[in-house]
Amino acid sequence: MTRAVIISNPASGRANARSMKRARQRLTAGGLAIEVAYTQGAGDAGRLAQAAVADGVDFVIAHGGDGTVGEVAGALAATRGQLGILPAGTGNLLAGNLGIPRDADAAAGVILQRRLRSLDLGRMETNLGVRHFAVACGAGLDARMMQATPPRLKRALGRNSYVLTAMRLAAAIVPADIELEVDGTVHRMRAAAVLIANCRYLIPGLLPLHERVRPDDGFLDVAIFAAASFLDVASQGLALALRRADRHPGIRFLRGTHIRVKAEPPMPAEGDGDLTGETPLTIDLLPGALNVLVPA
Repeated sequence: MTRAVIISNPASGRANARSMKRARQRLTAGGLAIEVAYTQGAGDAGRLAQAAVADGVDFVIAHGGDGTVGEVAGALAATRGQLGILPAGTGNLLAGNLGIPRDADAAAGVILQRRLRSLDLGRMETNLGVRHFAVACGAGLDARMMQATPPRLKRALGRNSYVLTAMRLAAAIVPADIELEVDGTVHRMRAAAVLIANCRYLIPGLLPLHERVRPDDGFLDVAIFAAASFLDVASQGLALALRRADRHPGIRFLRGTHIRVKAEPPMPAEGDGDLTGETPLTIDLLPGALNVLVPA
């Protein structure tokens, strides 16, 4: 019988026993022998994933938000293990970009289809160490937004809570002097945020970054947001929503596989929605490193 381990983060915004029970029943009925392991703190999801692979399981299923998915993905990248996703967070950015439904029962159905897709993975290093990201990492306004959004607001409004927080922070935005190195070429500018994306949608279905961004194209796409006021942020957010970011004069795009970001003053950093220290950042692409179970 095919074995699978569900690594569940009970602290995720939408994780609950009822949805877990439905998903587990669907997976068991589909022929999987299911075990469940629960995280208790940062780093647990990665360690549990490594232990599951060492024990010979066929699938490792992440039940939680993008932080849980990112930890499991980073652990599986070195082993070529297969990742299933049961979305239970606020953003669920990777699941949304891949078309994996938010409903637990429907997401379990995707896992049972056993359709694999190989994706690139990002590796970022900050003053707090190394972590992996599947969707995006960045420094500046996006990290401040993650930092300043209260958990109760995320539970009440979901993804929209981040938009509200970004608008509030934009009223007192302060750009930094950025030194950005992309594949050996150095660029200098003043900007409010630098985003390094592996997937197209910053908020699935709502905020696409650029139509060329794909999680399996062998590149990371860098977006520099030169915002200095609330109006700048609102204008750039509208350009994203209207799919015109590549035509906005305040947004610049670059591509590469090895990226360094320095800022003065230092900027907070995030990876797939989790705070990860501050600049300087070093980011590398791991091409085709992640095997994910996706919709047919």
